[in-house]
Amino acid sequence: MKWTGKKVGLALGGGGVRGFSHIGVLKVLEQAGIEVDLIVGTSAGALIGGAYASGQSPREIEDKIKAYLSSPEFNASAIKTVGLTFTPEQASVFRRAQNFLINRFYMIRSFFRPSILPAGDFQSLINYFLPEMDIRETRIPFRAVTTDLRTGRQIVFAEGPLRQAVLASCSVPGAVEPLPQGEWLLADGGVTSLVPVHATREAGADVVIAVMVDRDLLPAGSMETVPDILYRAGEITANRLEAAELKDADVIIRPEVGDLHWMDFSRSGELIGKGEEAAREALGKIYESLPFSRRFIRFAERFLPIKKRRERSSAKDAAASTAAAPAALSSETRRRDQG
Repeated sequence: MKWTGKKVGLALGGGGVRGFSHIGVLKVLEQAGIEVDLIVGTSAGALIGGAYASGQSPREIEDKIKAYLSSPEFNASAIKTVGLTFTPEQASVFRRAQNFLINRFYMIRSFFRPSILPAGDFQSLINYFLPEMDIRETRIPFRAVTTDLRTGRQIVFAEGPLRQAVLASCSVPGAVEPLPQGEWLLADGGVTSLVPVHATREAGADVVIAVMVDRDLLPAGSMETVPDILYRAGEITANRLEAAELKDADVIIRPEVGDLHWMDFSRSGELIGKGEEAAREALGKIYESLPFSRRFIRFAERFLPIKKRRERSSAKDAAASTAAAPAALSSETRRRDQG
């Protein structure tokens, strides 16, 4: 609906497994007839957003997740093995001891490798969810946010292989090996922007709906060791930067993900429902944030058969937008510029 003169952008944040909540949000937006003109994703938001932008429905993405989590490929992967070490502590004493040893094994091994997880495991996950296509070919204009570890700059991909851009955006430092590309060494977009509100504005969105799936800053636990203190300091920094960026969003959707760890797959089935609940609660504010012309059209659709004309117009605009898509751009976030 770009002919209204206003673009609605969806900024999907990072959060590992918690990113499954994005599917629930997309479901509700579709059911409510709220069209988005642009999707920008960080990390898990890039994976789910990229799948949706490529033409997959929320139901298809959900079915893929269920199939993947029950597949022999996932069950034999280090992703599941490491994820088990972060499941709730109601496991048996034997299981807790086993998880402790597995965790320590991967942590020790990480001192001699660039990542805990094998690169092949994560690449196969990306390939499973995303088609092989250029970002400029997506049904909905899409951007993937990454970070160049060499310069500290935010890199936002608007063209090039979809799978490669999303893999870079999901490469959590320490967990997944950074992706070399030219002079860049690309890692998780969450390092510079956990919820890519500013990148969505810079891509042309007039209205930004941000979906935050990160955990809230919880009360401090034990801080008796160096790792405890460093982890807490990192949490505080990320929380402050995220809050600063969210101030520029028109609507913020916060699914109740609790304190779920980003690699804990044990409650993945609940997350889609959490996303639906949060999106429904935000619908009123979303409607208020939409351009007047778009709100009027939604009202008129209840009485006039204009949907087909809108769909044809939207299809023409999408084709024009794809033809005019800019080259991959690199930019620092506004807060980095201001700093």
